[in-house]
Amino acid sequence: MKQQFKEDFEEILRRIAESDSLALSRAADGEASVLKNVTVGNKDGWLYKKDRNLVFRADLRKSLLCTDENYLYGLSCTCCDRENHEFLLRTVRTSLQNLTFSNIWVNANFAAFNERFLPALRVSGKPVVLCTNEKARLGDLGRRIPINDFLPIPGNCVKYWEKKREEILAWLDLKASMVQGTIFLFAAGPLSEILIYEMWKVNPMNIYLDIGSTLDPILFRRDSRGYHKPGHAFADRVCVW
Repeated sequence: MKQQFKEDFEEILRRIAESDSLALSRAADGEASVLKNVTVGNKDGWLYKKDRNLVFRADLRKSLLCTDENYLYGLSCTCCDRENHEFLLRTVRTSLQNLTFSNIWVNANFAAFNERFLPALRVSGKPVVLCTNEKARLGDLGRRIPINDFLPIPGNCVKYWEKKREEILAWLDLKASMVQGTIFLFAAGPLSEILIYEMWKVNPMNIYLDIGSTLDPILFRRDSRGYHKPGHAFADRVCVW
C-alpha cells in the first residue's frame, strides 16, 4: 500500500482478483473508542460498555497486532480523524506497506466501489461468503453475485461475542478450515476485525474483507451513511493519510 486513496483502492481490487490470500481489517473511531475503554455504540445496534466488555476489548486489540505480509489494516486518516489516526498507528504492529485507509471503500471511492466491487467478485470466480446482521436481505445481493454461505450476526455483536465466544471460535474454525480461495465479506461492526483475525489464524489461504456499511443500500434497503448519497460532502472527499 502507498497510502494514496485512489491507488490503494485499485491495488486491493487487483489483489482480490489475483490472490488467494488477503485480509483487510479496518479500524476507525468506533474501534478506537473500544480500545480506549470508552462506552460507544452506533445506529447498527452494537454497544460497548466501559469496564463491562473487556473480553471484547482484549480480543479486538489482539486482532490489530498481525504482521503477516498479506494482512492489511485500514486506519483512520488525518483529514477525518487525526487523533485516532495517531492512536491506531501506535496500536498496530505491522509495517507501513500493510497500512491503508479505513475509508478505502467509501467517500470519494464509493462511486468506484459501487460500480466495480461486486463485478470484480463475480469475475474472480471465487466462492463468496457473507457475514453480517441476521436481518440482511440476501436475495437482493444474490441477484448481483452468488452467495455460497451466510454467517448471521445479531445486532449487538459485542454482547454476542462475549456470551458465545468459544462456540463462535469453533464455528469460525470450521468455516475457515473447510475452504480455500474463498472470499469472506464482513459487515459486523467492530466484531468484523476479531472474526477476520481468528479465521486468518485458522487458514490464511482465503480472502477476508471488512466491507463495513458499503452494501447497506442493497442488504437493508437504506442509505445508512452520508457517502451513500451523491452530492453529500463525504461523497466527494478524497481522504489524505
